Amino acid sequence: MKQYTPNKLNEIIGQDTSKILKWFENPKKKALLIHGPSGVGKTSSVYALAKEKNLEILELNSSDLRNKEQIKNVIGIASQQQSLFGKNKLILIDEVDGISGRHDYGGLAELNKVIEDTKHPIILTGNEIFDSKFSTLRRKCELLEFKAVDYLELFEFLKNMCKENNIKYDETFLKNLARKNNGDVRAALLDLERSIEENSLEEYGDDREYKDNIEDALRLVFKSKDVNILLKAFDKVDMNPDEILLWIDENISREYDENDLIKAYQAIAKADVYKGRITKRQYYRFWTYQSAMMSVGVGLSKKEKQKGFIAYKRPERILKMWIAKQRNAKKNSIVEKFALKTHISKKKAYQEFGFLVKFLKEPNVKLELELDESEEEWLNEN
Repeated sequence: MKQYTPNKLNEIIGQDTSKILKWFENPKKKALLIHGPSGVGKTSSVYALAKEKNLEILELNSSDLRNKEQIKNVIGIASQQQSLFGKNKLILIDEVDGISGRHDYGGLAELNKVIEDTKHPIILTGNEIFDSKFSTLRRKCELLEFKAVDYLELFEFLKNMCKENNIKYDETFLKNLARKNNGDVRAALLDLERSIEENSLEEYGDDREYKDNIEDALRLVFKSKDVNILLKAFDKVDMNPDEILLWIDENISREYDENDLIKAYQAIAKADVYKGRITKRQYYRFWTYQSAMMSVGVGLSKKEKQKGFIAYKRPERILKMWIAKQRNAKKNSIVEKFALKTHISKKKAYQEFGFLVKFLKEPNVKLELELDESEEEWLNEN
């Protein structure tokens, strides 16, 4: 398959690249910072701009330029020198996130100075640029966010790539490939090339179900109105129904609003009622109804699906439960060691634990109980 190399900004899929051209032709600031997830066209768009405007492009990867001296001697000098070929120059600093960290040693401060003094336009790319360490850099740059590409747009792109290369394909397979890669164009292309090499591009028929994890199952529910798809959305998710319900509850407001959200929460409430009856009365046949309300009920609550890729969030309640469980695990371990050393029951040790904490913090006691670092840390915090 021929390599996908966009030559113009409008060939970058899923992004508003006109903003890059607007900045280049009438910059309010000397640098543009393009941020967003991996594989969505940040670097490709810079090269497309260079080709479109016949610019000499100098790419520098910030992971190799971590400290002040390196940035000053490489980027700083490049930002002052004229092009060797008489063209206008464009400086690309890729993965600017790489400058941050223990090896920084003034790198960001020097980069900010380079941007102030540069004689050439600078474009920076990064994934996570909202750390407080980048606050000054953000102020010195115009910001442009690239988002994950909608899976249907990515599907059309993959289909066109197959057509251009005279490759037979299965549409369901390509849709699944687009969903799987969560808006990452580069990863989707790599998977497509791998499938072509392995001659597996048509191995799945129309009945193939795509489910890899809870995020993908949620995306089927939130993005589809096909009852057959909705009914099977959670079939292959290795997670108990209670946890799935928490995931839906945490993320539904990211996809639905107003009346759609109200209807969806009514479906969730009914699912919770069935869950209660299952728990209280052991009516396990109600699981069918709980599942239907969580999938079909929620899925059909929307009038129209929200366009674009939405990143789903792990339920905070689960996270808090996990943290509490970890903290209790440390306490349980200390209690067991104390009970064993003092020849009392664990129940008695638990009852007395509140009075013993100060005593247990004594160096000789911790040594006698053979507490590990995590247990000592827990004691010191309580």
